[in-house]
Amino acid sequence: MKKLLTALSMVLVFAMLLSAAASAAGANSDTLVNWDIKITTPEDTTAVLKGNNYYIYPQTEGYIPYVMVTVYNLVRDTDKAFFDEFTDYMRGEYADLRVTAGPEQKTIGSKACSECDYSYTISGGNVVTDRRIITVHGGRTYMFASKEVAARDLTVGDLLEQVVRDAVFLSDKEEDLLPIENGTDDKTDSTGNPSTTTEAGDSAAALMYLYCQDNGMPKYWLDLTGVMSHNPVLHCYFRSGDPTFYESWFILDLETADRTGDTISFRNVYDSHGFDHSNWFRMLTIRQEGDSLVMSVSRDERTLAGGGEDNILTGEYVMKPMGTGVVYEYRDNAAQVTYRLNLDTQDILLYKITSSGEQQVYTLDLNTAEQEDDYLLSIHTVYDEAGCDVSDSFRSLMLSDVEGAILMVAESDARSGNVIIPSNVYLFEPKTFFVPLKSGPYTADELGVMAQQYYMKNHGFFPPKADVEQNKDGSFTIHLYEVVDLDGVKHTATSAWYTVNAYGVGADDIYETPVILTR
Repeated sequence: MKKLLTALSMVLVFAMLLSAAASAAGANSDTLVNWDIKITTPEDTTAVLKGNNYYIYPQTEGYIPYVMVTVYNLVRDTDKAFFDEFTDYMRGEYADLRVTAGPEQKTIGSKACSECDYSYTISGGNVVTDRRIITVHGGRTYMFASKEVAARDLTVGDLLEQVVRDAVFLSDKEEDLLPIENGTDDKTDSTGNPSTTTEAGDSAAALMYLYCQDNGMPKYWLDLTGVMSHNPVLHCYFRSGDPTFYESWFILDLETADRTGDTISFRNVYDSHGFDHSNWFRMLTIRQEGDSLVMSVSRDERTLAGGGEDNILTGEYVMKPMGTGVVYEYRDNAAQVTYRLNLDTQDILLYKITSSGEQQVYTLDLNTAEQEDDYLLSIHTVYDEAGCDVSDSFRSLMLSDVEGAILMVAESDARSGNVIIPSNVYLFEPKTFFVPLKSGPYTADELGVMAQQYYMKNHGFFPPKADVEQNKDGSFTIHLYEVVDLDGVKHTATSAWYTVNAYGVGADDIYETPVILTR
């Protein structure tokens, strides 16, 4: 079992591994401790770990063709059962998805694998060949994939098989381990299936931990990714004057902390502006218990500005392991988020957020983009939500990496009559968010809780009620609401209606906008 002390002390290592801009050219081996795997990147390739996916490009440009590696903290009874679920998920992503081969069992090197191949059309009318190879090890399913466009000679040859063959599981090769123990204990529920609550295996392998109140509302979550800070980051939801919530975060300083066994006692706590709030606490410790982290707080009552849900209060909070995601946000002079970038997709998604909170989504096509050097990407093709080409709105659109943040330089063309983004330089700061460890399919109850948390993260209000009904086509309709008393008469105040599939992907029935409950 990995130790909490080591997990927190390794934040800097995790930050390096998870950086969206970390790259390696030439022959190299990247050790991903939290995935229990070492991946060899062949000579003349470029490797990037971005979000939950590890990409290997056989060319300098960061788009198709490529090989991708990801890991699922679950195992199904058969490989076919896994691919049945995965194919359902892919159909939700690509309307014209075709299964072209498999699933078929094969042996690559010494690994027992299964392969299923797909094809579908992406923006620009290109048909993608998408091969997926899985192998099971240590209670996890490892997926290796390649994406190619044969019509444009964008292929990877035998790179996919080469990466599968050369991958090494750390628990099988002790000399490759960093100086921490490897924990791959199988976690199963009463039916013998992988547990949905302990799928992370060892808690030290997780990078986020969440504490929810009895009604399922998120309250505190601990971020160990290193994306926002090399120190642990404690995120807190505080109640505003109205029923909504706002999120604040605090830096827990490791350098001045006291370490005793599996417990770390923090002496210095800073808010997001760098102000020292250490005098708030008589004690703030974090210790490991099984798959969870336990945060113990003893407040100095003289520093309390409020009570109830308005403060970090004295208590003990069991924080469960969660998955992690990263988006990049640009804030205007009023500190409002006006643009958001999502890099963890087939193409780059640019969200334009209006003052009323509505979102317009634009796709930055990576197939036609040009990478001018290691950290500079020139975008040539942009599509709106209807799939219309709006590239003429820009004279140029450039993206580059600046110490983990994304710098976007936009030069608009007013002659097009459709200025999507005013000409300016925009700095997108990374923001982490928690997602379920389980990748789906989800039960009705799980989807209800995810919908409540999704609404809170995106709208600042936690709907106390969630009714979920399964439809004949297998989808789920979710009603989020609260019951209010107006002059002695009870009314239902609706927050949202969502219809989603078993993977939480669907639409907002009121606004007819896309919904992904894990985002």
